[in-house]
Amino acid sequence: MVIKMKPYSDWTLWYVVFLLTVASTLSFIDRQILNVMIGPIKRDLGGLSDTEISLIIGLAFSAVYSLTTLPLARIADRYNRRNLIVAGIFSWSLMTALAGMANSFWQLFLARMGVGVGEASLGPASTSMLADYFDEYRLPLAYGIVAAAPFVGTGLANIVGGPLIDYLETQPKMVLPLFGEMFSWQTVLVTVGLPGILLALLMFTIREPKRIGVSAEKEEGYSYKELWEFCLSRKRFLFFLFVAYLCLSIQGFAFLTWIVEFFVRTHSWTRTEIGLSYGFIALMFGTSGSILAGYFAGFMVAKGRANAPMRVCLWGTIGLAPLAVIMPLLDNAHIALAIVVPITFFMGVPPGLSNAALQAISPNRLRGQMIAVYLICVSFLSYLFAPLIIGLMNDYVFGREDAINLSLSSLAAVNYSIAIVCLFLSLKPLDTAIQMAKQYEPGLPI
Repeated sequence: MVIKMKPYSDWTLWYVVFLLTVASTLSFIDRQILNVMIGPIKRDLGGLSDTEISLIIGLAFSAVYSLTTLPLARIADRYNRRNLIVAGIFSWSLMTALAGMANSFWQLFLARMGVGVGEASLGPASTSMLADYFDEYRLPLAYGIVAAAPFVGTGLANIVGGPLIDYLETQPKMVLPLFGEMFSWQTVLVTVGLPGILLALLMFTIREPKRIGVSAEKEEGYSYKELWEFCLSRKRFLFFLFVAYLCLSIQGFAFLTWIVEFFVRTHSWTRTEIGLSYGFIALMFGTSGSILAGYFAGFMVAKGRANAPMRVCLWGTIGLAPLAVIMPLLDNAHIALAIVVPITFFMGVPPGLSNAALQAISPNRLRGQMIAVYLICVSFLSYLFAPLIIGLMNDYVFGREDAINLSLSSLAAVNYSIAIVCLFLSLKPLDTAIQMAKQYEPGLPI
């Protein structure tokens, strides 16, 4: 296969990566900020249960996110991806601010649905754009940097959100014109939502890249039938990839959702203490895990190891599994926090590698839609079940809130065991799918 170099300067390439990373970071701040405010939200909305707050964090976002991802991905594969990202950033930022005006379970639930619609555009459009900016050797690193955004967003949400919510709890309520008094968590949501509107305008400083390898492809892109046929022809790899990443994502989002509450309930830490501690851990070690994994996978691809993305992911998961099972069961909070460091590093390994693998097997005008299929099969279910499973286990299996340590440990044992097996079984099918992609020529059947 001939490698087509992209006609962009290094400055342009990394500026695009920077802006897309900032956009993804803001999306995760808006998505994860509720996690550090579970207690105050439950109290101020009439004493919600863990299950109800899990539905707001999980189902409200994930249901609409998954329903709109594929249609938005088809738009990304056919039209201007930069403009789609601008519209998405503006809409989810506005809905986050509006969530700060919610005064009931259903108002907050609906606002979270609006956040899901806006954020559904970012993944397919940004992933497809990067594949047209970078060559195949540097693409894993670019994805690794952007994939570090969840940890940057989570880190900032904890560093800022935890102390801010504790501070606001001690202050008189803020009064918003036409709205009235605001609870502490409402003030936080309005504060974190508005900066995204400025970022949406800044996105106009990058341009839509020329699509690579589409000269003979249909301008209207591929039909849903052709997308389905493409997935069926690579079904072994996609099955193992999706199952592995579903387990990884469920456990990862469960960890990110409940880590603050775990230290509050199990070790009696304040939200400021764990917010600052885990915030810095996520910023330093989650991001470094993601970036180093992308760099190492790109290095291995350049050395001829085409299945490097899944191989590196497998190694990281093997390192992660025992730590994630043991950590919640420890009695010493400081030892538990020390083990959270390598857990967070290894959690940073998988996210960008799935994008690299999917782009390696997909033609240009299916790239966004393949990411959408991945998001529907993996992200929807993980967003839905990750917060909910822990809430259900706390409420109905163990029957008490302080059993969150048992819930996290049990879930980790199941999820990481399945993920390791599936990642190992994905290696050979990935090699086959990549060979099929190398033999593909634009205009031929997929």
